[in-house]
Amino acid sequence: MLAALGRIALRHGQLDNAMKMVIKDLADVTQEEALHATAKQMSGQLRERIRTLAKQRLGEGRALVRLEAILERAQQATTRRNKWFHGTWGTETPSATQARRVVMRDARHSFQKAPTVKELTNLVDDLETILEDLLNARQGFLSNALKKSPTRTPFIARFFCHHQTVNVHVTLPNYLRRQTI
Repeated sequence: MLAALGRIALRHGQLDNAMKMVIKDLADVTQEEALHATAKQMSGQLRERIRTLAKQRLGEGRALVRLEAILERAQQATTRRNKWFHGTWGTETPSATQARRVVMRDARHSFQKAPTVKELTNLVDDLETILEDLLNARQGFLSNALKKSPTRTPFIARFFCHHQTVNVHVTLPNYLRRQTI
């Protein structure tokens, strides 16, 4: 049982790191910048930040829906993990003739039967699948969608030239542009 709990902890940490790398990709920053910017953020905050950045960079569409589906599965797995990791574990002996059993106190402060090794292993498998899907997304559909998307949200700059107003869609700071207007 302890080995399965350890595997859950490791895989969940890897999942959080993978989400930080998705933030890196979406925000178009370095790995170091992404890790510093997300250093104190928990899983839920990482998922929310990904959703916000993905809507900005990808807009509505297939890539966003696919990414949100992975994030929803990650949220469900995290909820199961938190239920088991943040509960109070103990043992009880119901009577002199019954064997000791592992129990845990749930959010309602009542003792419940602790998860089985099989339930813990199923969560490990789910976390590994979600992690693999997120890594594949970064190398596949997410990477492709980001290539088609501007790094910065375009804005309209308004110039006045010879008594005329000219609207220009700008996606890069002016000092990076080689054109003159």
